Amino acid sequence: MRAVERLAKAGNAFYLFGKVWKSGGVRGMGLLACWLLSALWGTAGERGLHLFTLHQYVVQLNELRVSLGLPPLKLNLELCEAAQTQANEILIMQACSHVDRQGRRADARALQAGYRFMMLAENLAAGQPSWERAMEGWLNSPPHRMAMLAPDYREVGVGSAWTNTGRYTTAWAQVLGTRRGVYPLIINLDAPWTENPSVRLYVHGARRATAMRLSNDGRNWSEWRTPQEWVDWELPHEPGEHTVYVQLIIRGRVYETSDSILLR
Repeated sequence: MRAVERLAKAGNAFYLFGKVWKSGGVRGMGLLACWLLSALWGTAGERGLHLFTLHQYVVQLNELRVSLGLPPLKLNLELCEAAQTQANEILIMQACSHVDRQGRRADARALQAGYRFMMLAENLAAGQPSWERAMEGWLNSPPHRMAMLAPDYREVGVGSAWTNTGRYTTAWAQVLGTRRGVYPLIINLDAPWTENPSVRLYVHGARRATAMRLSNDGRNWSEWRTPQEWVDWELPHEPGEHTVYVQLIIRGRVYETSDSILLR
């Protein structure tokens, strides 16, 4: 599925591109070493600020999805790498295209970043002044909306880029994915921090599970319980980063995952 839509406003050209892939679309490709995040995002302080911004973008997306009865998505750094690479390419090429200068599409970029997907979709935009405007454009384009609001995706990566020259001075990329056997846990719609130790969890895979249990330290677990997608949970009350763990029994196998959040 491929869609191209041109939007014109105030004399500026806005472009949107959307593409969906299934696993198996790229054959015979060996995984290459992931680029260091520092190469993409600069110093440790800059990376921290950038990661905070990415989480804020994902929270906005998740608020929309949850309001429509859809599951939230978990920010994934491998998908962020794939998205960021193409956002940069858009400004270098001055073309909103799914194909980069090496001839790669999102499926190849995701695999190169180490993301072994079962499902994958990419939304691109160029010329919008903000993430909110890019989101608005995708929502107003049926194929992009379909990808962004598909119920079967579990993870997402976001990329953004700016420049002072050229036809396009901004670029936005969103890569949505699902991996086989990976069931993310999401705290507070993937917010980076909270001021309240009472949080809301979303457990991907709960519908497939026969039992689940949770922990604040990965050692002391709750009793096995009936699986629920939405769970009210209490963090330790001490300020700092806290991690919540969940174990799911699915077809006799135990799957464990976790998520962290900063309590201020």
